[in-house]
Amino acid sequence: MLLDRNLGRLHHDANTLFEGMAAVSGIEIKDCLLKKELEGMRILSPSGRGVTIPAKGYFIDRDAFDRHYLHLAEKAGVALLSGEVRSLHLEGNGRTVGLKGVQIHARVVIDASGVQSGLSEKAGLKPMRHPEDIAWAVEADIEYPYLGEEMFFQYWVGSMAPGWKATFSPAGGDLATIGVFVRGHGQNVQPFFDRFSRLFKAQKASQYKNIDRMKVLSVRRGGDPICVMPGEMVADSLMVAGGAAGQSGLAYSMRAGTICGIVAGEAVLKDDVSHRSLSEYVRRWKREFYWQYRMGRSSLQTLGQMKDEEIERLICGLSGKGLVSKGPFFKKALYAGALVTMIRPQTPYDLLVNLIR
Repeated sequence: MLLDRNLGRLHHDANTLFEGMAAVSGIEIKDCLLKKELEGMRILSPSGRGVTIPAKGYFIDRDAFDRHYLHLAEKAGVALLSGEVRSLHLEGNGRTVGLKGVQIHARVVIDASGVQSGLSEKAGLKPMRHPEDIAWAVEADIEYPYLGEEMFFQYWVGSMAPGWKATFSPAGGDLATIGVFVRGHGQNVQPFFDRFSRLFKAQKASQYKNIDRMKVLSVRRGGDPICVMPGEMVADSLMVAGGAAGQSGLAYSMRAGTICGIVAGEAVLKDDVSHRSLSEYVRRWKREFYWQYRMGRSSLQTLGQMKDEEIERLICGLSGKGLVSKGPFFKKALYAGALVTMIRPQTPYDLLVNLIR
């Protein structure tokens, strides 16, 4: 059974991913699910200096994407139910999920209810190791002639979005999104969005005449568990995946859900849904992703310690250099790290200190 509070009118915010992540996660990119295919990303300093990374990316039609996967679930025999979980209790050889006027008994419950649900916490787990480091976000759908025709995602780093990034994502035609993802400043990050909106218009003014007339069509708010690190992800008859477990990123969250589902099925087949049995999910997840998440956290902590002037020098020095190499994760990390070290020698020390922390 798949249970969702808004099953009949799903609206999820995550709508971008990159080819490499999709391949690792087993996601097939189909044209019917795309709004736009992009050539890569540009990492920008506060003044607009940039480094280009040629990594194919996608702005997806999230509504079509969700409908596609719901259809696959139904074809596989999943019952789709609408309802909001009120309680979750260990009972006998499974868990009782309480809804309004209804109870469901399940051998295994998988909590994939997002950053702010708190469902697994009520069951006694602490699924995020550093929930205080959630990046709180404001993102807006915007419209201006031809703005969505640009071919690169753009990510600004620095004081306009402390701890993470400000974003511009072209969606094709006249449509795009802009947003800020801020760590360490609480959930009200509207002032950062307002500041970035002004910066964005100023930096685009030479490219788009009268960009001040850009329309804001809608605004969304939420949290991104970009570097909170997963904590306790299993208990007897209970598993946690996705944003609820601090697993940031659409593609990686979906891969975690796949691992989670496989282990749950294996546990039910052998009639052992204990914490010990379900911990196989944690072992498999760590084998695939642990060091990527840990290095990501260390990198963002290091970035958050840098002043705008340092970021300017670093990005200026990296401009024109290829930051992406082929091969496994650690080879790519060492290659990029070596380039950064040539420009900012203190970086390896800062990364190591943050990694140890």
